[in-house]
Order: sequence, then structure tokens, then C-alpha cells
Amino acid sequence: MAGVIAASFATSVAGVTAVSSWAAAAATAKSSYQAALKAAAAQNVHYVSEATEQGVGLKVIGDTGKTSGSQVLQVINGSTTESLQVILVGSTGYIRGNDAALQKVLGLTAAQSTTYTNKWLSFPTSNTSLAELVSGLRDSDVASELQMTGPYTFGASKTIGGQATQAINGTAATSSGTKVPIILYVSSTGRPVEEVTNPKSKSSSIKGTVTFSKWGEATHPKAPASSVPLIPLLPAA
Repeated sequence: MAGVIAASFATSVAGVTAVSSWAAAAATAKSSYQAALKAAAAQNVHYVSEATEQGVGLKVIGDTGKTSGSQVLQVINGSTTESLQVILVGSTGYIRGNDAALQKVLGLTAAQSTTYTNKWLSFPTSNTSLAELVSGLRDSDVASELQMTGPYTFGASKTIGGQATQAINGTAATSSGTKVPIILYVSSTGRPVEEVTNPKSKSSSIKGTVTFSKWGEATHPKAPASSVPLIPLLPAA
């Protein structure tokens, strides 16, 4: 099956679209999507995510691994920029950020944020309230980051970074419960190349793009030489 799908990308026949090529390979949009999720969970990947909602911008650049990973994150809201760097090594997470991020993301006091700005803070990933900070950094997390619901349909083909890709259309629910369209572009190898959220959104709506590259390349995040336990600094529940 993989060879037939690859051939359908490599050969261009007048009057035959990429959609019909995939159909000729006896693949359905749903099965192709499920295969892409399986492929995404099996290897390390580098990702770049950019999103906007209600005038707030978010950019995340990261690398996954089997039991470790790292990412840098930046949130821009007007004149305020929140910057964070996160490292996962085994069962321990490490995070450091600027003053704004420590206050707004972690809930530290102004005094604490001043003290610990750009200093590494550590926490066990078994702590459920903090586990979200390292979500998406393991290979096995990638599939959950690509979750969308049907109905699934094939869309137009697209060349991304020199790769021929096939679009798979679906939907996802926002935090408010509103459904938005999702397009997942998959290469002939079955790996995700790009995911676009709400491509035709208005300026005030959520919109985002995640690109994936460097599949299977080794990553070697290392624990900081020193860190301060984060949990004792957090506000009481």
C-alpha cells in the first residue's frame, strides 16, 4: 500500500487529481488520517507552531523524543511578551522564563518572579497540575496534538518545503466548544507535514499552523546543571 501511495505522488497524469490518486490506492481519508497519527507517534520530530486568537500570538518551537524533549514558547499580548523554555528528561520537567511568564503562566508572585527570572525550576511530571507544561514533548504525545474529528475528506494536494502532500480535512473543538476546520497535510510516507487550524478564519478567531520536519533525527536534551524545586513556590490551591 505504501508503495502505491508513493507512486501516486511521484506521477502526474493530466486530468487526474491527487484525490483520485489516493482513491485509486484504496485509501480512505479516515484511514489515511489514522495512519498519519500512528506514524507521528513512532519517531522524533521537530515542530514549529504559530497561532493567534483575539489578538494574542503564540509561537512554539520544539523537538520530541521517546522519553525527553524540549521547546521554547512565546506569547505576545499587546506590549507584554511571555517567554518560556521547557525541557523534559525522563520523569522530571525543567522550566525557566521571564518575569511575565512566571507570573502569568506559573502564578508566582511579583517578588518570586523577579528572583527566579531566567532561572531553572524543576518539577516531577507525575504532578498532574504541572504535567501540561511538558505535554507534547514525547513522541507518543504528538498524535494527541493532531487530534481532529470527522467527517474526514480529502482536500487538494499541496507542495510544502519541496514535498508533495495530500490534504485531509476534519474539525476540532475550541476551548469554548466551537468547531473549527482543520487541514492535515500528509506526505507520501504517511508522515504529517503541516496542520492548519481554521484556515479561513476572521482576524478575531483562532488560527494556527504547525509544521513538522526532521522526522527520526536524534535529539539530546540535557537536564540543567542546577535547578530550584518549583512546587514549593506555587500558590496554595
